[in-house]
Amino acid sequence: MELWGVASLMALFSIYLLYLVKKGIDGIPLIIVIYLAGSMISMFLPLSYYFSAPTITNLATVLASSSGYMILGLIPIVYLITKNSKPKLRDKWFAIGIFTAIMAISEASMGQAFYSIIYHSFGNLLLGVQNYWYQATMVAEMLFTLAYGFTKLDRGLRSLLLFTLPVMAVSPAIIDVKSYVFTAVWISASFMIIATVAIYEILYKERLRASSYTFTAIELMIVYALMMSGEFVYYLTGSWYVYDFAMLSGMFWFIYRGIQGPSSIKGSYIKDQKLAFSIIALTFVMEWFMGGVLDFEEGVLSPGVSGFISSLSLGFVSPLSYFGLGSLFDFLSIFGTVTGSAWFLVMMGTEMGLLAAFRIKELKNKENKIRFLLMIGAFAIYTVYLPSFSPISNEIQYIPYMWSMGLGTNGPVTSSVLLSGIIGTYAVSAILSFMFGSRQICSVTCSAPLMYQGTFYDSTKAFNRKSSLGRKTLTSKLKPWFKFIILGVWATYLASAVLSYLNSLNLISFSIFGNDATVFLYSFFFNFLWYVVFISIPFMGTYACATQGWCSWGSFNQAVSSIGFWRLKARDPSVCLNCKTVDCAKACPVGLTDMRASFMKKGEFKSFKCIGVGDCVEACPHDNILFYDVRHWLRDKIRKKEKQSKVG
Repeated sequence: MELWGVASLMALFSIYLLYLVKKGIDGIPLIIVIYLAGSMISMFLPLSYYFSAPTITNLATVLASSSGYMILGLIPIVYLITKNSKPKLRDKWFAIGIFTAIMAISEASMGQAFYSIIYHSFGNLLLGVQNYWYQATMVAEMLFTLAYGFTKLDRGLRSLLLFTLPVMAVSPAIIDVKSYVFTAVWISASFMIIATVAIYEILYKERLRASSYTFTAIELMIVYALMMSGEFVYYLTGSWYVYDFAMLSGMFWFIYRGIQGPSSIKGSYIKDQKLAFSIIALTFVMEWFMGGVLDFEEGVLSPGVSGFISSLSLGFVSPLSYFGLGSLFDFLSIFGTVTGSAWFLVMMGTEMGLLAAFRIKELKNKENKIRFLLMIGAFAIYTVYLPSFSPISNEIQYIPYMWSMGLGTNGPVTSSVLLSGIIGTYAVSAILSFMFGSRQICSVTCSAPLMYQGTFYDSTKAFNRKSSLGRKTLTSKLKPWFKFIILGVWATYLASAVLSYLNSLNLISFSIFGNDATVFLYSFFFNFLWYVVFISIPFMGTYACATQGWCSWGSFNQAVSSIGFWRLKARDPSVCLNCKTVDCAKACPVGLTDMRASFMKKGEFKSFKCIGVGDCVEACPHDNILFYDVRHWLRDKIRKKEKQSKVG
């Protein structure tokens, strides 16, 4: 109870200092507040040393150090007062930064002192973060920072602070009980997913102008990435130190931004490739570590370094083996183990699904709204539930259309799965793509559309025209390098399938670091390369998997679609002749800038690259574009026969 009393007094004193700073004081008053904040460190750090070994000598050291700070720190302040000096801090932001940093360290030093009192051990400053006294005091200060002048806070920043508060408030490090850690990790991860969606929505709404939120969001994503990496390191090593540092960083960011406001540096992620890449890459780093943490939580990965290595999906070899290729293989195995796990997909699906749900409100076309609902449902059921959690998860490989993504998804190519699982999947998918277009995969059941078509990520299709590589993928023309990539991808897949099948017949013995060829290749393409392509949106444009030929499964369905019923049609081609906006082509997420010319010449548009996203339909200011597939073909045939029968 005594410690709680001290912590309460500490919180009240700190809140009072925050109150003074938030009032906008400057000059000597601000210097005095910084001095008072530092006095808490000068008191608690020596006390930590004393309580770890309570001797007369150590007590004298405590008194000397505390007194020294009090005297030496007062000298310049007294001097300024006696000289009747009224200095103005030209770089007030820096002074507030110093104050905030001292506040964060003072809370940690209090926690360290309490640690020394309980365990009679000095420890280090980060140990002071691992207790509920520090946590309660930190949350109280953050609440005050948010509440005081709440209505005067910038609206966007206020939202970021509101969503970050519960993320910071639920710390798994403060109680060393397995059940608590498990619950706290899940709660904090859930809050972080919601906060990330909020960050993206704020950025999306500010995308057309240079905004201070861009750099503020980058700062916050760094904190989130640090927090999740800290939890990941805990499961590897049992140490919370990285997470403790992240908490101190988060507290500093929260209080500093709550006082100072959003970043003074402005930028637009739509207009700056580096900014967009920073946001996307930092988000992915945070998500990767979060996926790994959830895998540890659910027993997919075993704790400890050795346990983690033994859990890798492709295994682990000596990094120096095969002239250093072992290190590349180990990296791919570590990377792909997390990105290929069900819990990573659950987490990603929740985040991207929310962004997609927000976009539904912006859609006008009924069929597009239905497609979005199917896309979200397909990810939840087809991508996550059926192959990972359903009663038939072990039988998926034998069911046509469930051997998703083509060769190597569910295991080696064997006689038992060749006919029904693999050939059946290609047959069913080919029929669907012939009738309805490749959008049945590339805009519905694949995981890619959910990730590309939410509000924030959809807006990054601007890089199809702005990035140097993105510009090279514009129009429907299949360039030589595009064909080369597709042929190369398919050659490796077919070769690996043959090797895998011959292995299953015991005719050869071939493996890639102990892995079946198709299993390894699938992991490389879909658990690694796909995410590299996704993160590189600012440099490649959106849907590079489709526009550059990296996806074998997509290219197969695109090829079938190009000879099938699917196309886009202009209701009245003459309207396109007089249209000055070209909004349809600008909206296309795969950069099909030649569609308007095709509408004018042919009254329709058909392209290998067209995957039926439908943004052109949404963007057309004249509502002049419609989807055309087997349903419309049948309807036209029926109407034609009806007309003929009436004439006859």
